[in-house]
Amino acid sequence: MFAFKPKIFFSDLDGTFLDNPKAKNEKEKVSHENIEAARALNDAGIPFILATGRSNSDFVLWLTNEIHAPYAICQNGGIIVDKNNNVLKKEEMRKDTVMRVVDVLKKERMCFIFNSSNKIYGPSGKMKIMRNWIKKLERYNYDNMPQFSDSTKILTFGKLMRKNIIKVKDELKANFINLAFHIVSRGYAIEINDINATKGKAEQFICKIMNIDPSFAVHFGDSGNDTTTIPYIGAFIAMKNSQKNIKKQAALVTYGFKKSGVAKALKQFKNTI
Repeated sequence: MFAFKPKIFFSDLDGTFLDNPKAKNEKEKVSHENIEAARALNDAGIPFILATGRSNSDFVLWLTNEIHAPYAICQNGGIIVDKNNNVLKKEEMRKDTVMRVVDVLKKERMCFIFNSSNKIYGPSGKMKIMRNWIKKLERYNYDNMPQFSDSTKILTFGKLMRKNIIKVKDELKANFINLAFHIVSRGYAIEINDINATKGKAEQFICKIMNIDPSFAVHFGDSGNDTTTIPYIGAFIAMKNSQKNIKKQAALVTYGFKKSGVAKALKQFKNTI
């Protein structure tokens, strides 16, 4: 399976560890099988750590404690917390940079969310719904934006074609060398972070404080932000539901995320752990 025995596991949430995305109750979006598999590893002294683009929300902290994990990586590495939500590390985009990014997004008539909040800002408060997860969020026009501040993450979307999302990403990348950009949500959104806020660098940080060689680390994921782990850890495993360009970069492609895909994959690795 691998040329090494894994000593620590990391996992993305959406499209990876949360295997029942249509559940109405957020806590029901993750199966008992996935929770049990992750908890068993942590209880056995083999860390299983969540690494997500989500904020350090009540749900993420609940799940971190439910699987008995000591830490959680949030906002793609923008914030690293312990199980009690004490911040260990934070990488932010400065206010002036946030303002300049927003200027580009407004010019492109993009919608955006700051720091994984429940508020979307766009050219109109009656923006067209494109993805199911947007329906639950509050929608405002640009005039209702809050005062700018340092930010750990901006999520932006609003183009109906993936090729136009790529064009926006390329424009941002050409103008902001101090930022990181990852296309997510099946190609229809872009996550924007500080250049030092990546899952790969965050996982390297966790390995260091846990005295584990990162070359013995494994990461499960399905999106562009998960591929940032490749230079920093032993192996990136792509879920079967990942897009083709993500799977091409993976050391291994495993089950689809639904019906406890992560737990099934961990069972395969049982003899190597």
